[in-house]
Amino acid sequence: MKKSDHDPEYSAYLNSLPREMLLSILENCYNEIFVNDRDGRIVYVNPACIRHYGLKPEDLVHAKNADVFQGNWTPMALDYAIDEKRIIFAKQRFIPAGEELVTILTPVLDEAGNIELIIGNVQENEITHWDVSYKDDDLKTSRRHKSSHFNSNETPIISRSFNYWKIITELKQVSDSTIPVLLLGESGTGKTYVAEYIHENSGRDGLFITLNCTAIPESLLESELFGYAPGAFTGASSKGKIGLIEMASNGTLFLDEIGDLPLYLQAKLLDVLENQRYIPVGGTKMEYVNIRIITATNKDIDTLVKEGKFREDLYWRISTFNTILPPLRKRRDDILPLSNFFLKLFNEKYEKNKTFSQEVLSAFMRYSWPGNVRQLKNMIERLVVVTMGNIIDLQKLPETMLRENHNTPDNSALTLDERVEALKKDIVRDAYRKNQTVRRAAAALGITASKAQRLIKEYCGDLQKENEG
Repeated sequence: MKKSDHDPEYSAYLNSLPREMLLSILENCYNEIFVNDRDGRIVYVNPACIRHYGLKPEDLVHAKNADVFQGNWTPMALDYAIDEKRIIFAKQRFIPAGEELVTILTPVLDEAGNIELIIGNVQENEITHWDVSYKDDDLKTSRRHKSSHFNSNETPIISRSFNYWKIITELKQVSDSTIPVLLLGESGTGKTYVAEYIHENSGRDGLFITLNCTAIPESLLESELFGYAPGAFTGASSKGKIGLIEMASNGTLFLDEIGDLPLYLQAKLLDVLENQRYIPVGGTKMEYVNIRIITATNKDIDTLVKEGKFREDLYWRISTFNTILPPLRKRRDDILPLSNFFLKLFNEKYEKNKTFSQEVLSAFMRYSWPGNVRQLKNMIERLVVVTMGNIIDLQKLPETMLRENHNTPDNSALTLDERVEALKKDIVRDAYRKNQTVRRAAAALGITASKAQRLIKEYCGDLQKENEG
């Protein structure tokens, strides 16, 4: 395609549009937009690439397309667009994630007919849930899966964090296998939701069943999991009872707080994992199931094994694939997107029209969020319900959050040099927090790696310890 040939009036209008607005359009487009020059070098890509590859724009720009994607994409479509100088519609597979994507490549030609740029538009192969549709059936489906192109009934994956998307990409790769998955991380980091995400991407047509091992008395836990035969014990139903393991057959059983499972039940669970079989309480017949088991804990399970409180053989079995979900304080780029998502969710639920003041959003960014995403979600629901008027301001925040924010130094009383130093510190910390490594932070700041190393050592000691942890 040649450059657009508009009439002078419209061309003048286009030229008057602010650069910031055009960038905002590209950066917030749901579809991935990438641009290559005639040599195949990537000159622009928007943040949607994180969703597809787990790579940030900073990791891709200036690199040769072939250097990044050769061996990862099949088929490679860019060469077709370069050779044929026409729009190419390609159905491709991104091999590391096992994901099919649709790519539309549009060459932009100069006056002589030579390629200047190639614009790529990438989207998921199939959108399964529509927010608006001319088909009544589709519309009914969309209302059950509101605001998400993921299959979850609760929340979509919302993240701008490179490290978090890397974790999600790996989990998606193992989701359609039978490998047991162990999810580690602090309380409130979303382990239950991620377990459901794995189930929904597994292709298993059975139920997703959850059990918190601390929520049921130990005396009832065995029969809850394995069920019992008719008349198995005093007070037992004459019909017996189906356990959660049988209910989850052909589906997924998610055992939260697995570290609290009693030792005598750990042996029975190991047999289910190893041999897909069990005997109900009071029964004599072996039952067989086809089940995927995902487990989670916020405890130090290695220590439990060393102390003899958790079977080592079971630990090695459930942790065939394990990952640590990061706390929200290590996902600061996700605080505002998550806040806006939950605000929209609860505005719709309670038929409100609340908005956050800028001061509240700043307070959210400074807060440590010890309860992680769960705390953020619950707090926003409370704020939507109790706030009078449409503006959620600082006065509505809990005292603990206000107290933590008040401990932040007030720069208005500082000298010019002190303010400059404080600003410099904030910029360096923000760059390191977003980029995680000295090399990437140096590139983002436009300084040498040695200078970045010195500044990060001076200003970011606590962040380095968090990354190491």
